[in-house]
Amino acid sequence: MACCTPPSEFASRAEYSMVVWRWIQWVLLALAAALVVALFVWPHIGLHAFWNILIPAAPALLVLAPGVWRNICPMGTASQLPRRLLGCRGSQLSSRWNQWCGLLGVMLLLMAVPLRHVWFNTGGLATLGLLVGAALVAVAVSVCWSGKAAWCAGLCPIHAVERLYGSSPLMTVTNGHCRTCVRCTTPCPDASPAVRPGMGSSTGLRSATAMLMYGGFPGFIWGWFQVPDGVSVVAWATWLWPFGGMAVTLACYWLVRRHMTSRTARRVDIMFACASVTCYYWFRLPSLIGYGPYPGDGMLMNLRSLVSPGAVSAMQFGTSTFFVWWMVIRRPTPKPWMYRPPVEAPPMTSRAIMTVGMS
Repeated sequence: MACCTPPSEFASRAEYSMVVWRWIQWVLLALAAALVVALFVWPHIGLHAFWNILIPAAPALLVLAPGVWRNICPMGTASQLPRRLLGCRGSQLSSRWNQWCGLLGVMLLLMAVPLRHVWFNTGGLATLGLLVGAALVAVAVSVCWSGKAAWCAGLCPIHAVERLYGSSPLMTVTNGHCRTCVRCTTPCPDASPAVRPGMGSSTGLRSATAMLMYGGFPGFIWGWFQVPDGVSVVAWATWLWPFGGMAVTLACYWLVRRHMTSRTARRVDIMFACASVTCYYWFRLPSLIGYGPYPGDGMLMNLRSLVSPGAVSAMQFGTSTFFVWWMVIRRPTPKPWMYRPPVEAPPMTSRAIMTVGMS
């Protein structure tokens, strides 16, 4: 469609889409503020809204339309407020530091998720502190460094999951944050087809990040679901189950992949990514309706009297079949999460200004 559309008309459509995305972002930012208030005043409601509605929906959205998630994520919107409202440009973040930010984001994810059982799943103030703290960091690093490089494409713990699940999106959408591309990071995760963990020139940092996410994340998710809420931070189960499961699948991944060609290895990567999201919904969907292994943990609504165990099993197999088909069997044409906006012209140097003036 884009190749048959006159440039002026395509630009006007992109501008209209940008306006729509901006309105959606402001609405969701207001809802995020309401969530913060709820976590403080009505913690039970706030915890349900965040952990049992928003978070369970996020992985499926990352698989199908990561660009939509990137456009509407309130944390991402907050990180771009200094650039949008104050005109903060920040300095360029080097590729090396961006890779370090990506690895640190994975470390933050792996440390924070087990603490859900300890504090966040049941503590409104703990979750409030987590969200506010993350927002402050997101804003601070976006003041210091340009574009999305420091937070949305680096430190954000969810970005590693976006790369893991979002390699074959359903659609490409207009970039709702960037009117022009400032080349904040290369390769750009928003505008590169078939984005994945470790994408870019091969380095030790990128390889470590990809290894942890592809190989370790399936076992980490499985192990996390073996732990009940309310455990102590020093209890062995809090850390042994997630990281023990992670060690097992990481070893399997390394053994399976080490002697493969790059094309075959890519298929293995996709299968392990599929195993992560499939494992998540295999456990998470039953727990939402009261069929979890630990009664009450992660439950949105108790539907045991309305939904039979057979229906729960059908739901598990149905979602697993869909993700296997979507991520492993289907062979989609690689597409980016978002359309790349026009590249911003670099600022003119004093020499160039003098040259233009003399001409």
